[in-house]
Amino acid sequence: MIKINQIYRAGFLALFLLMVFSCKPGKEVSSQNQKKFRQENPLFSSKFENRVKGLYKEKGLLGDFILAVVDENGLAYSFAFNREVSGGGKSPLHTGSPIYIASATKAFTGTLLKILEKRKILDLNRSLNDYLPQLTYDNRVDTKKINIKDLLNHTHGTFSTRMTWKTAYLGYGGKNEELIHDLNSDFLFDPSGKFRYSNVGPVIAGMVVESTTGKTWKTQMKDCIFAPLKMENTSADVSDFNPEDIRPSLTISGKQGVVARGFYKKDITMHAAGGIISTVNDLSGWLSANIRKDTVLLDKKNWTELHAPTTAQDKEYFTYHRSGYSLGWDIAEYHGERILTRFGGLAGISFHMSFIPAKKIGIIAFSNDSRAYLLPHLMANYAYNLVRSMPADSIFKSEKPKFDESFKKEDEISYPTGLQLLVGSRGNDDITGTYKNSEGWPVISIEKKENRYLFEWGILNGKVYKNKKGDGYSTHLGVLTRDFEIRGDTLLTGSLVYKKVAE
Repeated sequence: MIKINQIYRAGFLALFLLMVFSCKPGKEVSSQNQKKFRQENPLFSSKFENRVKGLYKEKGLLGDFILAVVDENGLAYSFAFNREVSGGGKSPLHTGSPIYIASATKAFTGTLLKILEKRKILDLNRSLNDYLPQLTYDNRVDTKKINIKDLLNHTHGTFSTRMTWKTAYLGYGGKNEELIHDLNSDFLFDPSGKFRYSNVGPVIAGMVVESTTGKTWKTQMKDCIFAPLKMENTSADVSDFNPEDIRPSLTISGKQGVVARGFYKKDITMHAAGGIISTVNDLSGWLSANIRKDTVLLDKKNWTELHAPTTAQDKEYFTYHRSGYSLGWDIAEYHGERILTRFGGLAGISFHMSFIPAKKIGIIAFSNDSRAYLLPHLMANYAYNLVRSMPADSIFKSEKPKFDESFKKEDEISYPTGLQLLVGSRGNDDITGTYKNSEGWPVISIEKKENRYLFEWGILNGKVYKNKKGDGYSTHLGVLTRDFEIRGDTLLTGSLVYKKVAE
């Protein structure tokens, strides 16, 4: 008879062998894939990397840049560069660095709802009224005529500034009921059914996920996509990462240098339209799954439907002519090739994710210098053209003027300076206090700290500056600069009116 400790030893050995052989092939495939790419594209590395280094020197770039080439087998090539690397030093930037993907989240959300439809948990062709009957838009919009697909492809026609700002920037109490109240009481509606891009549809789709499954969009994203694809360093919560590891936004001015550095998202502002932090390693697995239509998530038929246009658009962005939109991807053309793209940005962060289905190749690119938001797209194009044996250098020269123009414009932006900081005084102390808005916008507070004043609006905060014109104040909140005035006990910012609360 086998003794119990022998059983444990045998079980442990079997588990150990299973772990070894289940992990090892993935690493071997990645290594072999990158070796294969280098062999098939012997000049790619030197040409591409010299281009990046040349741009850093020419423009005096200060932020991070990382690009990866992905094919149906996963990561094929990667390159990470920043000022530390250019100076011969070491940098924490690599393919395992956490990066914010912003609106590229929408492609994940569209895929999630397609997965839930395949599992017969919901139907993309059923109406918003079927899943969220409490969302009525003050009974001025017939939600029976808006289906779930409309939410994902931006043809639902509704928009709410308050809900958008709360979910993307300022934060809120955390309950869907508050957001539904915002939508019901503060909205615009376009009944035309035309494509109008915004965060609103995917955020509402996230609420639909929770109403039908009993689990949040974040939990379902982990269960249905991250876990099956072994995206172990990907999350929809900022708190799952060491804040120091997340690559920050850099707000930069040519005259002032680095104006602000930070990451301005919290768990509450990570939403279904822009709420994922991941790594190039994990994203390579995601993009590769799209390229090969990996059946771990969907069957081939559902992948084809997911990547097909569900509405038309006719827009130009950089070098891409966009003709359609699927459930999360822009469908465009680049030099005669059909390309699916999903970009995103926030306060200097610029993220690029795309793939050319016919060539079974894709690109992931990221930068965080606020002046260089077109850099990921410019270099993604260069990478595609090198791999496709196109005249990459001449095409680069024809595309670069657009980058130059946008860079110059951003480089010349003037931000509040230290000379404009509001200095503590008895007279200036009158602006301190808590201000509330009667329409449901987050509270604003101004407090004095170390002879300066700090403006807090929801989860964001920044120092208070005196406007150059001398007729008010301004504050830089990382994701935006906001002007405001204070007249007695009333604070005015834009069209919003706040009243000071008596202490």
